[in-house]
Amino acid sequence: MLPGSAAVIAKVNRVVFAESIFGTPTEEVTPPTGFTSFPTNLTTRSDSDSTWAMDPDRDAACTGHIVPNRQQQLWTQFLEEDRLGSTWGGDRNHPTGVSRAPTFSSYGWNSSVAHQQTTPALVINGLEDRTPLATPADATALYNSLGTANKVQVQVQVQVQVQVQCASHAILWEGCSGPRCNPQSGTPYGGRPGRPWAGPHATVQAAVIEWIKNGTFNCAKNGRFTVNASGVVTPSP
Repeated sequence: MLPGSAAVIAKVNRVVFAESIFGTPTEEVTPPTGFTSFPTNLTTRSDSDSTWAMDPDRDAACTGHIVPNRQQQLWTQFLEEDRLGSTWGGDRNHPTGVSRAPTFSSYGWNSSVAHQQTTPALVINGLEDRTPLATPADATALYNSLGTANKVQVQVQVQVQVQVQCASHAILWEGCSGPRCNPQSGTPYGGRPGRPWAGPHATVQAAVIEWIKNGTFNCAKNGRFTVNASGVVTPSP
């Protein structure tokens, strides 16, 4: 147990892990490339857009997962938050801009530490996420490591077949368009009967609201679930 961690954990009623990086070594283990030694991360427009990255065949199949103009909107907001960074990059007369953020270390966020987490937890991730240490396998490892029995894992996909995924690391902003958004049966989680699924972002929004208000997902306090191609929830094995 980390010193004083029990008192801190006791102050938290419920937690949500969305696209969480997980599985790093402890601080006592020096990473192969050494410890982080720079104070600021710099993100470019291409870095920001890569949050939506999927395998090419999945990107083509996942109609509407990139909502028109949403990548530009997100990047514009990043630059508005950092007026100095917005003047960097490119050339003096035509800066392309960068988004600056403090460097952080995730070392130590691993199974032994997660097991100390006894607060009711919601783990939600996109099954198409290819971000290192935030893949679906990492999310499942986090879920299995948490020390609370009151935990729910929600994996978001957008195909009827469980192995076909369409939610990336940009799950908070992803949408849906075309026939795949209309359930053949059932109602999209958090949606209305007869209405098409708005996409992964709508699932995340509804899930977090239900979790904060009631400590449940789809009225369940425990279990694993999959959200299918049309936004309909099914239990996962």
